[in-house]
Amino acid sequence: MFGLFAVLDRPGTNGGMVTMKNPKRSSFSKRRVTVTESVFVRRRPEDVWDFTQDYSRRHEWDSSVFEATVLDSYPVPRVRVRCSGRLKSVFQYRQFDRPSRTSLTMEEVQSTMLAGGGGSWSYVEMDGGTVWTQTNTLVMKAGWWRRLLVPLVQRQLLLSTRQAMQRAKQMLENDE
Repeated sequence: MFGLFAVLDRPGTNGGMVTMKNPKRSSFSKRRVTVTESVFVRRRPEDVWDFTQDYSRRHEWDSSVFEATVLDSYPVPRVRVRCSGRLKSVFQYRQFDRPSRTSLTMEEVQSTMLAGGGGSWSYVEMDGGTVWTQTNTLVMKAGWWRRLLVPLVQRQLLLSTRQAMQRAKQMLENDE
């Protein structure tokens, strides 16, 4: 039912995290870093979707997003963001299927390290709550010295994704 994912722990144990069958939670090539993380939230998919897709509140739970301005919302959102690491970009949504799935690409990227990136998020109803999964990808600019930083970027992306999701889960479950 969940493809690569299987719930090995009951929701609420293990910090509400969904454990993957495949322990490899991230991957990278010479320039591309991808991480996937899932969390169980004791709220309906619509509630999780509405909260996590509300850019006016994004900075409350995702410390990597300093500022977000919605440029367009129809037919799919286009959002200008200023993020940690001196990153400025426009998130151009490719899929915006409430309350199931989103996907986006990074456009107009201004960064000394990154050439682009994107991601997809899914929201699956399960056991009276939602399994929320994020897959996030960053593409490093060319250059041998940047490739040396890929493992550090991978670790930081995984850590920041995990922390943001846990903070959102906490806020949603405590009605903050």
